[in-house]
Amino acid sequence: MRSSIETPEYEVLRVLTKKAEIRRYPSLVLAQTDLDSSAYSVNSSLGFRRVAGYIFGGNEKGEKIAMTSPVVMEMGDTPALYFYMPFDRSLEALPATMDSSVRLEMQASRTLAVLAFGGFAGNKELRKQRRRLEAVLKKEGWIIQGPFLYMGYNAPWTLVGRRNEVAFEVRRSKP
Repeated sequence: MRSSIETPEYEVLRVLTKKAEIRRYPSLVLAQTDLDSSAYSVNSSLGFRRVAGYIFGGNEKGEKIAMTSPVVMEMGDTPALYFYMPFDRSLEALPATMDSSVRLEMQASRTLAVLAFGGFAGNKELRKQRRRLEAVLKKEGWIIQGPFLYMGYNAPWTLVGRRNEVAFEVRRSKP
């Protein structure tokens, strides 16, 4: 059951549609790996395995670290995949990585426009949801100021009730 997996807290600043909203996230610690491509199908498994290796004990202390949700793929010019670290852990309290392709960092607080959708994510579905979110943002007067993000909340074997989100970091076009 998904309820035992922590998800980041956020403040809903504005509801745009039934499935789209503007959220303010606090600063969060993450474990991240860079990817060679922003195509979901090409890198989702590779990126996941790298970062999962860190939390499943592939770190300097051999410590197992709790899984959180969502897994995030940054699909811009510099594609990356990251997991949020447990929200009660500081950057300094986490063990160092053993894999040079995985790094720990503090992500600054940010405002995201988020669109939720169900089912399975793939390149075609992500393009479709991206266009939907871009259209809502244009209509509502929000300016995109960050890369396209995919946030997946479920294990790959979850077949029913899947939760997915696409997002952009945004700002208002007018104060």
